[in-house]
Amino acid sequence: MLPSNGARIPDFTLVNPFLERLGLGELSPDRVAGHPGRHKKCSGFTTLGRGIFVKQLNSSLGCPAPGIRRVRSFEALEVPGLSTPALLGADDDRNLLVFELVEGAEPADELAREGRLDPALARVLGETIGALHALPPSCHDSIDASASPYPPLEPLEGLSLRQYQAASAAVLQGWRLLQQDEEVKGALRTLRRAEDEARKVPTHGDFRLDQVLVTGGRAQIIDWEEFRLADPARDVGMFVGEWLYLAADRAARVLYTGHAAQSKAVIDASREEVMAQAAVELRAIQPMVTQFWDGYRSVRAADDPGFPLRVAAFAGWHLYDRMFSVVAKLAVLSMTQYVANGIGRQALLMPAQITGLLGMGEFDVASR
Repeated sequence: MLPSNGARIPDFTLVNPFLERLGLGELSPDRVAGHPGRHKKCSGFTTLGRGIFVKQLNSSLGCPAPGIRRVRSFEALEVPGLSTPALLGADDDRNLLVFELVEGAEPADELAREGRLDPALARVLGETIGALHALPPSCHDSIDASASPYPPLEPLEGLSLRQYQAASAAVLQGWRLLQQDEEVKGALRTLRRAEDEARKVPTHGDFRLDQVLVTGGRAQIIDWEEFRLADPARDVGMFVGEWLYLAADRAARVLYTGHAAQSKAVIDASREEVMAQAAVELRAIQPMVTQFWDGYRSVRAADDPGFPLRVAAFAGWHLYDRMFSVVAKLAVLSMTQYVANGIGRQALLMPAQITGLLGMGEFDVASR
């Protein structure tokens, strides 16, 4: 059965010949599960009974996507404690990646939303990302060192015609809020300058909770197409930002569960009431963030006093980034986005408050 969740299935006229060359058999397009996201993805079992996950990156045929090269670069490394599904094959010309299927796995974002993510697992994830960031400089030579384009600075002043035409009404509403906030725009420029000065290490580059698969109490980290040398605060900030967004969503659901533009509750709820409920939810996520942070700094020593503040700032940007992703096809921003914007703004403008609230202590493990 073809998926009805908006997922796009890879082109099987390209996929099956490649699977045959790999000796895996073929997939039947009517017996796969599609997965939503930027790229075409599906999973299923081949005619030889092999469980696989296939991803077709967005790029022209014959023009290798940079993500293929980055995945190959990651596969050449060994990171202590890091598990990821086995790469069975990569086709540069057709931009295909084939992985071993992780059966019975649950994405960590679903576990987090349902309150089923174990704090001990959060600590293990911190240790694992810390080990990745602590790889010695001798491993760096083969890793992509190109700068990440996020947070983007040009759209802060105005969208291009192409960006404007591709944006939903809610996305345009979000950009309008951001473009009118001079303080946040200044904080984002400051963050990019601080990132330029930070020492670069191997990073996942897109470390969201849905990039973690959990099975049997163990975690596997997937989707390494953005693997590169970068500021380590990006990965940690994105993880923290995921929890901040979850707190914003929970606060919004307590206050109102519909669209903000249609909500009398938005008018009735004062800013103080919104922030008070957000504070309740932020305290609720503190144990998960603290466990991750403690695990991270238990394995990675660094002389970088600005690291916690950059983490908080990147977490703040992540809430804006999540907003643009979530409302890509919507007409108006939801209450969740307004609460998330408030928390994201606070994290960018007052990062020390966020680090203190979430139990992120000094980044100094030299004595351990």
